[in-house]
Amino acid sequence: MIAALAEAALRSFALGGVVWIGLNLFRVRNPHVHMTAWTVVLLTSLAMPFAMHWPTLTVDRLPLSVPVLDESWPADFSMLEHPQPSLPIASGAAIAPVMKRGLSIDWWMVATALYAGVAGLLLLRLAIGLCLTWRLARAAKPVKSREMIDADVRVSRDVGGPVTFGSTILVPPQFFGWDAKKRLAVLAHEGAHVANCDFYVLLLASLNRVVFWFSPFSWWQLARLAELAEMISDARAIEMIDDRLSYAEILLDVAASVKPRPMELAMARASTVRARVERIIAAASLPVAVGWRKRLWIAAAIVPVVIVSTGMIAYRTPDPVPVGTDLGEVPAEHYRPFVNFYAMGPASVFAIFREGDELYGQLTGQRKLRLTVGKDGTASYASSFGEITFPIDAERRSSELMLRMNGRDVRAARVAEMPMAAADASSLDQYVGWYRIAPNRVLTVRRDGDRLQVQESVQGGAALLAEGADVFSIRGRNLLIFLRDEQSRVSRVLVQNAVFGARLAPRIDAATAQAVEADFARRLARVPDRFREQVPADGGKEMILRGIEDLRHGTPNYDRMSAPLAAKVHRQLDETRATVVALGALESIFFRGVGPGGYDIYGAKFENGTAEFRLLIDPDGKAGDVIFRPDGNDELGGIVSCSDEASVRGRAGTSPIRIMVYNEMGDDIQVFNLDADGNRRMQSVVRPNVSWAAVTTVNNPWVIADKSGRCVEILVPGRQTRFHNVEAANIGTRPGRAARRAVPIANGEEMLRSYIESVGKGQPEYEHMTSEVADITRQQLPFDQAILTRLGALRAVSFRGVTALDSDIYVAQFANGSAEWRIGVRNGTITKIALGPNF
Repeated sequence: MIAALAEAALRSFALGGVVWIGLNLFRVRNPHVHMTAWTVVLLTSLAMPFAMHWPTLTVDRLPLSVPVLDESWPADFSMLEHPQPSLPIASGAAIAPVMKRGLSIDWWMVATALYAGVAGLLLLRLAIGLCLTWRLARAAKPVKSREMIDADVRVSRDVGGPVTFGSTILVPPQFFGWDAKKRLAVLAHEGAHVANCDFYVLLLASLNRVVFWFSPFSWWQLARLAELAEMISDARAIEMIDDRLSYAEILLDVAASVKPRPMELAMARASTVRARVERIIAAASLPVAVGWRKRLWIAAAIVPVVIVSTGMIAYRTPDPVPVGTDLGEVPAEHYRPFVNFYAMGPASVFAIFREGDELYGQLTGQRKLRLTVGKDGTASYASSFGEITFPIDAERRSSELMLRMNGRDVRAARVAEMPMAAADASSLDQYVGWYRIAPNRVLTVRRDGDRLQVQESVQGGAALLAEGADVFSIRGRNLLIFLRDEQSRVSRVLVQNAVFGARLAPRIDAATAQAVEADFARRLARVPDRFREQVPADGGKEMILRGIEDLRHGTPNYDRMSAPLAAKVHRQLDETRATVVALGALESIFFRGVGPGGYDIYGAKFENGTAEFRLLIDPDGKAGDVIFRPDGNDELGGIVSCSDEASVRGRAGTSPIRIMVYNEMGDDIQVFNLDADGNRRMQSVVRPNVSWAAVTTVNNPWVIADKSGRCVEILVPGRQTRFHNVEAANIGTRPGRAARRAVPIANGEEMLRSYIESVGKGQPEYEHMTSEVADITRQQLPFDQAILTRLGALRAVSFRGVTALDSDIYVAQFANGSAEWRIGVRNGTITKIALGPNF
């Protein structure tokens, strides 16, 4: 409500500004014209909260592409997490641990209460003034005289001078002792107020001031209308007695005795009489009265400005596909609005694309399926966790797609547009080239006969399978969609990956690709020694300190960053700055180690929590990449029973925190955030043996549900629940109780040894990994293989404990050093893997 009223006040101010400029530009001096113009502005101001956005100008256009994050986090993202102490939450707890750092204030609620309080006082004052003056008018005695034909004049002992209330003129008992000229001037002045309905205009202006009391324009409007009403009435009185100086004396005489009430129009208030007398004496002539016809022309001249001030511009794409139309008969331009990528979470993307005369959909990690269009105009996609439907025409008016899944609405934001293929789409040569998929990695697309081959920096190649126009896949899972520019040339590729989500890779030339590859090779050569020695890079700590301070002020120094990092920071600036500001003042920063990707890892202690920074420094001394993860504060978090969902409410926490949920349920799960009203807001669908992560705040609850939407458990983010395993055996247990094993997984050490051996040879056994672990292994293979080569032969493996994600922690001793490994195994398959330094 506050936002709508503020917008209405701003629009009214803009309208008033245009009218004021117009009146002064054309040098309009007639108060009758001014009164008409400002009355129109007043009526528009009162109607603005209801009328704004009503007149809409609709512009046809094709949807614009929305950029997507093109950098992924390294595979060692959660390597350094230590097991949390087993501190249970009392049974029956609703949301919060008892520890609390600060009071969460809903500033919108405070602003609403303040607005309502002031508006209520002003309205009460107005109502009391109306009531008291109405009683005074009823008690007054009517007066009849030949001077007062068609005027409701009454005598009241409670008024000191002539005043107007509605259509009633109240005069004091001394009225009959005045001379004829003074009586005529008074009746002419007050009669003009009645004839012009000034009382009702000023009553509306007072109501406008009550509604928009926070706007100086509403106070100015009331004062200006009252001033104009007096100017017009003064002119009428002077016209009747034909003596300016005598009328000025009458005004001064009346002003000395009148004491008006709030809702009376007094003939002469002491605060305004001086200016009025000076204006009367200085005026050369009386203003010309304006008839109703001219008033209508004045109002008509302002109407276009009124429409502009209340209107808005809306964009739409071409007309929707008619219900029941065969898609094969629909022109290509009708497909453009809904042939796109839609993000349903950090690593869940819904792709819609066209193949021939048919539409296809594919959810991250799911099979490509044909979309069917029903007679109700909705398209349907049958996923493994239920049917997804969406209205084709409704999506055209927004950059979002409202999906219907298992009876629930899920909002998915468009992350990139997928244009239609060019006429020569049959030629594979148009896709051949280099695409920068990450700050230090290049995706190379080559042609091999009648097929395409794709290879990421220093990794093995893979064949691309054609899935449709401009659409290919790797092993039928990871989708690649080549995007075109305005000239229909392939300019980017959007890679959909189950682990890293959607990554947008712009096309680059051969020289740039060679430079990126060379830089990657230099980094790869340095990583083994840096990982073994665990020594921070020179200047890294100072670079992070400067970066934190720059982010806090919203002025990052892009000159100290690589081009890809600068682009990423610029895109995420508002979100990252808000997180850094929420963490509060920096208290300390310390070096944790070097990750297997060559990133220096730093921990930071802030006033309102902790965070982790991972920094990659380029050979030229610039920051090549930075990964920032907030870790919350000392509050523990917990798990709440689904039976308490009705009483659980979301609330804004004081400490940002990144949570990671791993699905070991054996079936898809859904993740919902709970808002302040306890309503679910769909965030993502997490497939089996896949992790999902999000940045939130401590104590902001999340509902984890099965694929039908039935609640499984409610996760409250905190120190104990930053990393959470969703497993049937642990449902309903307290954090840290069921996952703490005293012994390692039966075949965990054997699986780890086999993994280390195969990675060291550069031939990982992907068939013994989940799809997520396989993708992480492929991503990290160049670094892990180089590190293992530098560490030498494996000598011993010792079990050290269990993580919050139920992974076993091992320390592996090599001929030339040691390293820490974390591994999760289920039914002979590796479900989690991470390599990190041995602290």
